[in-house]
Amino acid sequence: MKNIHRFNITSLVLVVALTLLSCEKDDETANISQVTTYPDFVLEGEDLIVIVQGENFTDPGVRALEGETEIPVSTSVVGSPYIDPAHTDPSEVGYTNAFDPNVPGIYTFNYSATNSDGFSGTASRTVIVLDAAPDPTVDLSGNYTSGSSPASEVTKVADGVFYATNFWGGGSSVVLDGYILTSDGVNLNIPQQESLVPIYGYGTRTADGDLDLRMTRPTFSPPLIDIVKLWEKQ
Repeated sequence: MKNIHRFNITSLVLVVALTLLSCEKDDETANISQVTTYPDFVLEGEDLIVIVQGENFTDPGVRALEGETEIPVSTSVVGSPYIDPAHTDPSEVGYTNAFDPNVPGIYTFNYSATNSDGFSGTASRTVIVLDAAPDPTVDLSGNYTSGSSPASEVTKVADGVFYATNFWGGGSSVVLDGYILTSDGVNLNIPQQESLVPIYGYGTRTADGDLDLRMTRPTFSPPLIDIVKLWEKQ
């Protein structure tokens, strides 16, 4: 019996020793973590630029830095032209992949860069092309309501450019936001934009200051096209 106990004790010691050696090898890399510096973008010029149809435009550019080292930047553009009230079917409305200063609309310049560890980052700039020189006295700013839906707050961000917190009124609880463009303060255009879902439309500002919109949600099944959304100014 003593020999059996001695064998078991020896075996146990050997197992423990092997386990400790294994743990030591694992510990060599267990607490090592990799630190990477993600691309940091420096935009030249403003992040929102407004021009008038036909004007020359050159992207002011952007720099991407990995720490203090400048790295290459790739640029792509997504364009959303003005909505033509005679062509609002979803099959007639879409995005473009190039900037055209002769086509009024909203253009998003997307910048991307990848650091030395293969991690990428992005930044963007919005360029808006208006159909005519905007009237600087026009201001749609204010609070609006449409039925029992959540209210919409409209803010002027530039001459002819306004941001609305909600387009989709008329008693709906859905909240969809984006830009309203107008050069004369009467005719309103809402190029297709990606809110919670794509949305676009057009309309007029009434003499009372209300926004009489015709909005389309193309991904609804079936698509909701030219749905009347009257926003009353409070």
